[in-house]
Amino acid sequence: MSQFDEVIPRLGTNSVKWDGAKELFDRDRVIPMWIADMDFRAPKPVLDAFRCRIDHGIFGYTNSVEPMLDALIDWNKKRHDFTINRSDVLFNEAVVPSISLALRALTEKGDKVLMHSPVYTPFFRVAGEELDREVVTTPLEFRNHRFEIDFSDMETKLKTQDIKLFLLCNPQNPGGRVWHPDELKKMVELCKRYNVPIVSDEIHSDLVMEPFIHTPLAKACPEYQEQIITLMAPTKTFNLAGLKVSYLIVPGKKYREKIEAWQKYVHAAGINEFGQIALCTAYREGEAWLDELRAYVLENYHYVKDQIERYAPEVEVANLEATYLMWLDARKVAKDEKQLYQDIIDAGCGIQLGSDFGENGRGFIRLNIACPRATLEKGIAYLIKGIQK
Repeated sequence: MSQFDEVIPRLGTNSVKWDGAKELFDRDRVIPMWIADMDFRAPKPVLDAFRCRIDHGIFGYTNSVEPMLDALIDWNKKRHDFTINRSDVLFNEAVVPSISLALRALTEKGDKVLMHSPVYTPFFRVAGEELDREVVTTPLEFRNHRFEIDFSDMETKLKTQDIKLFLLCNPQNPGGRVWHPDELKKMVELCKRYNVPIVSDEIHSDLVMEPFIHTPLAKACPEYQEQIITLMAPTKTFNLAGLKVSYLIVPGKKYREKIEAWQKYVHAAGINEFGQIALCTAYREGEAWLDELRAYVLENYHYVKDQIERYAPEVEVANLEATYLMWLDARKVAKDEKQLYQDIIDAGCGIQLGSDFGENGRGFIRLNIACPRATLEKGIAYLIKGIQK
């Protein structure tokens, strides 16, 4: 039995995923398979480190920057062969606030920000709704069970729209694509041609399924690294999102100084004590847990894929190259997106609509499969029941 088979009740723990499901889906007893957090305990070494700190009993001001730097530098070198300079690292509470910081530092109100569509929903919210930048999208085309980049459209937008920044999701969420080094280089070549800086959200970099390999954008294109800001965190990897710890890698001194100025302005540079402990311990002692997790998620993926192929063959399943989020093409199901969504909710499975991730996601479903097999089997039975209705 795997440690990830344990079903841990989360209702009553102030969980957005579970306690928030009733309000979101307007019904009781939904298996929530939407928001991207896992129903697994964090690695035991992290929990033990928390207990040790709690037993000490004093939680005053701390200064743990150097241990965090050591841990993240060693981790990225070992896992991704990615060399990070200490002076290039800035800490921030989470990746979405880091996106906001980077956009504030590198662009002005009304500036155009380019991003793929579909893409992680906060890209649109932060850039457009919160910071008043103009969002310009370039479509990802779904072919042969995976997303492909329309480089011609991307270049047209860069050439004609006066783009000030390109916001990349690497690996891709919601589609689970691991971008190949050649694809990364081609994107950088286009941005370099039009002098456009890049913010690369790489929070899912450790959640890559074998045999795929994550390539950090700055590693793939070191000649452009001063124009690249990389965002990383241990939080998705080790199910620690509530602890709020992430970091930016900013080789360009000009950009780094601008981001630091914004951090000071909004008082956003500090990491809480348990976030510091989590980062250091997870990166130092969580590797075995992560490798077991990836294998477990991949088994879950194959189970879901088999069930859908058997009982809902009109739905096409995207290849899972990275993340624990499945992407399902339901455009051949004989009902519109809203009706399909409601039928699945009524059947008892809480999913996320593809259109939440941009117009190019319309007709798709995003599904979180990072849960024990017993939970997964119930959720998928409800999902298929809703599709078949």
